[in-house]
Amino acid sequence: MALDDKYDDIKKLIDAGKEKGYLTYDQVNDLIPHDVHSPEDLDDLLTTIGTQGIDVLEGPAKLPSSALEKKFEEVEAEAGEDVELDLTPGTLEKTNDPVRMYLREMGTVPLLTREGEVEIAKRIERGQNRVLKALSRSPIVIRELLDMGEDLKKGVRSIKELVTFDEEE
Repeated sequence: MALDDKYDDIKKLIDAGKEKGYLTYDQVNDLIPHDVHSPEDLDDLLTTIGTQGIDVLEGPAKLPSSALEKKFEEVEAEAGEDVELDLTPGTLEKTNDPVRMYLREMGTVPLLTREGEVEIAKRIERGQNRVLKALSRSPIVIRELLDMGEDLKKGVRSIKELVTFDEEE
């Protein structure tokens, strides 16, 4: 059973798209039924819309239909004169580019606040301390430290080989 047969909202969406010749992603998102979650169903929906000759755009067309009607009425009123129409396409771009889609969606996600960054930094520091604590209690690590101490006493290793200093600290 096709998606548009299952859901009345999808029929309405397709009818609106046929009327205008295009739909926006916002319109499609608003009218997707709540029980359509699988990628296959969403792909079927977009394929169905595409096979109906409906373009899915990022935003609405530059001129709304009422403005287009006014422009054509003006042209009809001046039928005796040679009028040049601006037929250059507006920003009717399809978003097939995943990078553009990612960047557009990324702009809708709020950035971290200073408090949020501090909280995440504290969580990272607590995690690092827990790892060090767990390692320091390991018998393997204790044995390795004792072996390093013996190597230092015997002169097999120098302290410079065992200790690494951060240049930032």
